[in-house]
Amino acid sequence: GPGGLVKGYVGTADQVVGVDRYAAVFQEPAEITTLVESDLDALPFPDGHFDVITCSWVLEHLQAPERVFREVSRVLKLGGRFLFITPNKRNYVVRLRGMMPNTVGRRATKAIYARDEDFINPTYYRANSYKEIDHLLGAAGLRCQRFEHVGDPTYLAFNELLFRVSVAAEALIDRFAPNTRVHLVGDYKKI
Repeated sequence: GPGGLVKGYVGTADQVVGVDRYAAVFQEPAEITTLVESDLDALPFPDGHFDVITCSWVLEHLQAPERVFREVSRVLKLGGRFLFITPNKRNYVVRLRGMMPNTVGRRATKAIYARDEDFINPTYYRANSYKEIDHLLGAAGLRCQRFEHVGDPTYLAFNELLFRVSVAAEALIDRFAPNTRVHLVGDYKKI
């Protein structure tokens, strides 16, 4: 996106870099050290360049996550951390979204969240379970330090009735199926 999430990291490191395939169309926020246009499977940085890499709601859009994770590992310093949040494909909302063709999903996302359709990427959900993520990141030389399943009923907050249903569903999930909570949050270390 336009650097909004990256802006929050300014002041926490000597260099803050945002990477997006559409970076050229964004006006770079002045606080961000660098905003780079690049695909994630061919990052324009030297080996061992970063201490920390974060991805927020990106993994679900990766067509070939193994290539991206190899790149993440390549540009991380030894002992560097890869932090992410992504949808859990075992969650009921994500399962419903995953059943939709991408064209329908794009239209729904545009209508519900008022997003520009040009910036809605296709979803593949190829790295959206603990098992998949841990296997793929392990193959890239990263080891799990912490992994959480986090609930969030606001996914359906665009409609009051759906939000109420979601709150009730989250309570049941918390009690009976906590590994199906909607978000996966991970902390992996390059070894």
